[in-house]
Amino acid sequence: MESYIWSSNAKPDALHFLVALYFALSFPVARFLLDKFIFRRLSVWLLSNGSAPLRMNEATQVKITKCSESMWKLTYFATVETWVLKITYYEPWFGDSKGYFKDWPNQELK
Repeated sequence: MESYIWSSNAKPDALHFLVALYFALSFPVARFLLDKFIFRRLSVWLLSNGSAPLRMNEATQVKITKCSESMWKLTYFATVETWVLKITYYEPWFGDSKGYFKDWPNQELK
């Protein structure tokens, strides 16, 4: 099934819509779970000074929120970049920049 979804000549299908729907619903759930259980706790740990407890005032809450949002952005963009590199690694032009422009402007679309 995986080869059917990701094959280069596949026509649009209902399965493609279901994959897109799955990702559209899973991103908010993943963000909520990561933010609640990992990123907020990690933010508090990073902002604390050693063994002294962290004062929870309004300024600290803003810093925790910004830090957890930055961690989400880092996670998202690192994941996307990893997938892009994984997908393009097996292309013939990945290591050769001259191969990238071979047969330009009549390149075959995949």
